Amino acid sequence: MAIVAVFEFPGESVDKYEKVFAAGGAPVLDQPNRLHHVCYRTDSGFTVVDVWTDEQSFAAFGEIIGPATQKAGLDAKPAVYAVQGLVTQDGERRI
Repeated sequence: MAIVAVFEFPGESVDKYEKVFAAGGAPVLDQPNRLHHVCYRTDSGFTVVDVWTDEQSFAAFGEIIGPATQKAGLDAKPAVYAVQGLVTQDGERRI
């Protein structure tokens, strides 16, 4: 079952988001089971939302993203939810 992971970083600069990629390198990007990734600024910091094919893939990613976020100076504690539905760019409804 697909899941969504929501990371909220109130009071943090989006510059730290960029540092995560520098700290984690290619493995942060090379995740074939991550379906979507988005980061956006909020009034008080920023939020990251990932959609994964399953919870096991996301859990395995924790071995990579955990150390990278720590090196960037972030404390990442995501909220994880089951995905009810997903609509693709071509209008196909999945899940």
